[in-house]
Amino acid sequence: MANLSKKKQRELLRLKFGGKCAYCGHPLPLTGWHADHIEAVYRNCEWKYKPNGRRYLGSGTGMANPHLDCETNQVPACAPCNLFKSTFSVEQFRKKIMTQVDVTRRASRSFRTAEAFGQLIATPTPVIFYFEQYYADQNNLIQIDDIEDAM
Repeated sequence: MANLSKKKQRELLRLKFGGKCAYCGHPLPLTGWHADHIEAVYRNCEWKYKPNGRRYLGSGTGMANPHLDCETNQVPACAPCNLFKSTFSVEQFRKKIMTQVDVTRRASRSFRTAEAFGQLIATPTPVIFYFEQYYADQNNLIQIDDIEDAM
């Protein structure tokens, strides 16, 4: 992919899982999606200050793990998934998602009220990312093809 334009590389990445987010599986728009590093590269950023004294995270140069900035460490992600994942590993991200019902229950009176009146029911289920299901499905297809070829 090194000889392809950056635009073509991004389009190939977007289509890696059929144009869907690697994490939630929602369709990705043509623009506005993120190229997520599965293992974080930790960009070198620095705090900057506005004239009123408020600080913000400014852009920096370079990254702490440049060896992780490669095609095999990137997946397409919708903006909400990528921003929520932040620098978590895949397993940390999975655990964070699994805590969200309890976090929301504690933080939101509306959630607790809706739950008390049966308007919503929390149903804990294992968090399986779209890319995991995608690869499992691909492996099943390959195995089926192997069986058919053997006949």
